[in-house]
Amino acid sequence: MKKARPILSIFIIGFLLNLVWENVQAPLYKGYTNFWDHFMMCFWASLVDVAVILLLYGLLAIWYRDFYWIKHINWKIAVVLIIIGGTIAVGFEYWALENETWAYTDSMPVVPFTKVGLSPLLQMMLLPLLTIWLSHKMVIKRKTDGKPAAL
Repeated sequence: MKKARPILSIFIIGFLLNLVWENVQAPLYKGYTNFWDHFMMCFWASLVDVAVILLLYGLLAIWYRDFYWIKHINWKIAVVLIIIGGTIAVGFEYWALENETWAYTDSMPVVPFTKVGLSPLLQMMLLPLLTIWLSHKMVIKRKTDGKPAAL
């Protein structure tokens, strides 16, 4: 049951952070009309986003052979999480743009040489780390000296 607490915390925090982000960036996509007409689309996108965050957490737990790997976070682990999240975002954006799942408005800043929107790229680079770190601070009991985790 103890292992369910961090997962539930990551799910709730990740979902809420991504729901806010998705709704804030929604006007940068073609077809956006208003908040209420697109809320459910943002809701479902946030569920996919949090699934990616849980996948990242699980993959790093396997890699480090420690379900509570976040208690040992340092800048190297943070960079790895950011790079993996960014890579996933670029791949997913390429796929979605190629399949015309969505398109950007002229207001979307695009990362040079990639044609990928800056907002979704930053979302998957920053929110997984923020979600996992906040979850750790709120739920995972530290067995170390009680000092805050260093990023």
